[in-house]
Amino acid sequence: MRNRLGAGITALLCVATLATAGAALYGWWRADHWNGLPIPQAALTLATILLAWLASRATDRLANGLNEGHRAWQQRLRRVLNVEDGERFREADLIAALLHLAIWLAVPLVLLRIWGLSRTSFDMLRHLAWTGFNLGQIQIVPAQLIMGALLLVVLATVIRWITGRMENQWLARTPMETHTREAVATITGYVLFVIAALVVLSYVGLDLTKLAFIAGALSVGIGFGLQTIVNNFVSGLILLFEQPVRRGNYITVGETEGFVRRIRIRATEIETLQRTTVVVPNSELLTLHLKNWNLRDRYGRISAPVGVAYGSDVRLVEKLLLQVASENKDVISDGRAGVPAPAALFRGFGDSALDFELRCFIRDVTRRFFVVSDLNFAIDAAFREHDVTIAFPQLDVWHRSAPPPQDGAGDSSPALPNGPDTA
Repeated sequence: MRNRLGAGITALLCVATLATAGAALYGWWRADHWNGLPIPQAALTLATILLAWLASRATDRLANGLNEGHRAWQQRLRRVLNVEDGERFREADLIAALLHLAIWLAVPLVLLRIWGLSRTSFDMLRHLAWTGFNLGQIQIVPAQLIMGALLLVVLATVIRWITGRMENQWLARTPMETHTREAVATITGYVLFVIAALVVLSYVGLDLTKLAFIAGALSVGIGFGLQTIVNNFVSGLILLFEQPVRRGNYITVGETEGFVRRIRIRATEIETLQRTTVVVPNSELLTLHLKNWNLRDRYGRISAPVGVAYGSDVRLVEKLLLQVASENKDVISDGRAGVPAPAALFRGFGDSALDFELRCFIRDVTRRFFVVSDLNFAIDAAFREHDVTIAFPQLDVWHRSAPPPQDGAGDSSPALPNGPDTA
């Protein structure tokens, strides 16, 4: 719908521009200029708006192409700048927004010039754009602000390229582990971005000696309502240095359980088994009880409880449970990984069953739900093959008849045995 609307507006502007330009040429040929009507100015106005609109559309197409990566060169550029699949190229969106702003701020100046704005007035407006005006004690330079914002976005793009190249190529040649390379690259990116922000602030004319006053104002703001943001920021730095949580770990924090996809400056992205992304503040990872299932290795223990009927051969049940565990390819049954071998435990005598539990370690704890399901299927098949009955809750009801009423009794209601008479 949006593409159709844009195409319609472009076609309308093209037709209007061509019609007005044709009218201007016809008036010039007749040498009467259409009785003094401003046909040439109208043609130039429509041509200016058309060119601005086409430039804006081209900017949108370029930004959307970089975000979606349809073409080969766009995909290659996304890989070079370390933009993951499915992630929006935020720098492209920011550059597009700044280009839109520059285009549509320039259009009124060009139109004023077309419709008779004097050279002196035009130079005054251009001088105002590049020299600015004073707002209290602060000098505002519109063109410099736009150029500074564009410079910051360009520097942020360069920093993204540097950190991606550092993590995937430069540090990959060193003995560093993957999570260590990621932490070093992330911290380097933060430091470079702070330096780039200082460079841009200096470029736009901000006196860096006044940063002390800004820091004082920020301290007041932190005292009133930014404690949480600062807490999450510091917690993010602690997570990057101590690394109790790493990218790719399977963790449980509070009621959230899933894979760590990204540790950002304020929060950590966790992808649950339902493919839902949960954003958890970094402070919660340090203050709440955190369970990391695969911090040092991917091994983990699972259990499969089962109850068999009374009278079953318990030694046969133990043998079958250990056999099921040894036949599963996900179960570590040889003890070579430094973990105990599977064990079949006779837990006790239940109300309706003899309670057993199969405990074993698996190679990938993140697949524990699937492995438990496979073990349950195998246990049921093995018990059926060897006529072992899986118990279910049973209740025996003993009914005792009351004695018949005696003749001549005043009350025909029988008395309950070992209990008081009913009224």
